[in-house]
Amino acid sequence: MAVYVVTGKLGGGKSIMSVARIQERLQKGCKVATNLDLNLVALLGRKAKQSRVLRVPDKPCLDDLLAIGKGNLTLGKPIFDESKNGLLVLDECGTWFNSRSWNDKGRQEIINWLLHARKLGWDIIFIVQHLSIIDKQARLTLAEHVVFCKRTDRIMIPLVGTLIKAFTGNAVRLPKVHMGIVKYGDEQNALTVDRWSCWGAGLYSAYDTRQVFSHNYDHGVFSYLPPYYTNYRYRVPMTVRNIMRITKIYFKTISRPLAFLAGIAVSYFIFDSGNDGIISQAVASVESVDVSTYKNYKIVSYSKMPNATPFYTLKLDDKIITSDALTKLGLTLTNVSRCQLKITNQKQESLSLMCGR
Repeated sequence: MAVYVVTGKLGGGKSIMSVARIQERLQKGCKVATNLDLNLVALLGRKAKQSRVLRVPDKPCLDDLLAIGKGNLTLGKPIFDESKNGLLVLDECGTWFNSRSWNDKGRQEIINWLLHARKLGWDIIFIVQHLSIIDKQARLTLAEHVVFCKRTDRIMIPLVGTLIKAFTGNAVRLPKVHMGIVKYGDEQNALTVDRWSCWGAGLYSAYDTRQVFSHNYDHGVFSYLPPYYTNYRYRVPMTVRNIMRITKIYFKTISRPLAFLAGIAVSYFIFDSGNDGIISQAVASVESVDVSTYKNYKIVSYSKMPNATPFYTLKLDDKIITSDALTKLGLTLTNVSRCQLKITNQKQESLSLMCGR
């Protein structure tokens, strides 16, 4: 059995380091008991169906500790596997595990249970701001390992950070990583036996960071349901029918804005499709028109409206024809200038018409 006393300043990452240990144990299939409010969906994912997590009161009594039973299911079997020990995590021990509350009724019974927790297959993590808050007797008997937690984002980058702060006034710090130095014993110069570390970004939603611990907690020990039974088992299956229903709901919500945007896009392409170089071109024509028919026609008028093709009026004696009429005949009209218009038939025969009277 291993007992850890996790210490650190306020906001130093004591709880999140302990939650990381909880996550490791649950992923191995071990049993966990804690007085932390956990979010198993964020901790294990919504498909987890074998998690065994017990919530004990904020300030557990002997009956609560007896109710959690054995932590290791291999106890009493021919082959005992200590790696499958359960994990008991108790936060804010400084509020009820200190010397001032040492004479509380039932305190010695709790100490006796903790001393024999090894025989029940439990590893224990006590979370406290400082080791000295815990009563000396409990500290000497239970504090096998002491973990000192720190955050790297509170440390300025050496040299570079000092120079940048001198010029800009803003400190440049290390990335936010939670570090835990594990000492074997409660002395400052004790042997370092392990180092814990975690980014923590994925664990902030795995527990209630604003949980307030109360002496008047009104619930007993209870078990969390695995996330599979609360968030996955009764989910709506992603069949084709349900996908179409969801699509229809969302489309109905955005149909009017979508239609408005589609109208703007179509209008933009229609009015922007005009070209000053090539006025228009017939899509199909049964026979090619002889351009020499219009060689004596003269341009008598010209107009150009915004976002529209140029409009010409041609005249020969009393005969008048417009550029639109020539386009309908299958001719391609090219605007050269106000007084020059080039017409081309499907045989690529061209003729230039000029201004005149």
